Amino acid sequence: MPKSVHVSGSSDGLREALEERLERAGAELVADPEKAEITIQIDTQESSDIAIVPPGSRSPGSGIVIELSDVIIPNGGRDWGNGAMIDWIEKIMSGKKPDPESKTRFWVNVRDVVDAISTICLNGKEKMPNGNYSMCGRRAWEMGDVTDEIRVLWERYNNSINHSHTIESLSEVPSPVRGLHSKNEERPDLSKIHEALVILGGEGWHPLVPMRVSLMEMIASAK
Repeated sequence: MPKSVHVSGSSDGLREALEERLERAGAELVADPEKAEITIQIDTQESSDIAIVPPGSRSPGSGIVIELSDVIIPNGGRDWGNGAMIDWIEKIMSGKKPDPESKTRFWVNVRDVVDAISTICLNGKEKMPNGNYSMCGRRAWEMGDVTDEIRVLWERYNNSINHSHTIESLSEVPSPVRGLHSKNEERPDLSKIHEALVILGGEGWHPLVPMRVSLMEMIASAK
């Protein structure tokens, strides 16, 4: 059933994507939290039904707290880990080598994130226990695998618009971006968000947007 929802927090790419997704699902966005059936705060200290915060943050007074990380947000800002992806793409597009990073990341597209949050809002939030839930991608990504793919995609794009393809460039098909085995001890515990989405009638936490699609969207937004 459509519901009235109040969203607060900085107007970044995550908030814009979430509000657009909620409206497509039939929700009414309201400016006054007192008139909303569900309140969502994004990285603020306000009390709310659902709080979306960076890992390790807390939101006193909020019921459901989603600790969100490593989100790819085309046309978005630098929050939620997106800044690292922006830096890598800008460096590669300018012919430079990105600064090395040893951190393993668990990238997920913003569309998968807002689909899940929309499901929580509109499919019976009251069925979901209060508490903290981690949300990120399931698959672990080394920086080198991702930047190699960015480089190949960027070169293919340039060759296409400049009509400069060669046999070698055409044969260098982007790899099925590799990533690491999904069972990685560094990954946040995704079992709680998975089980909650099952309770709400879905198939759990299974992000659907492929990494290559996310990278192409980021390259397109950076041009």
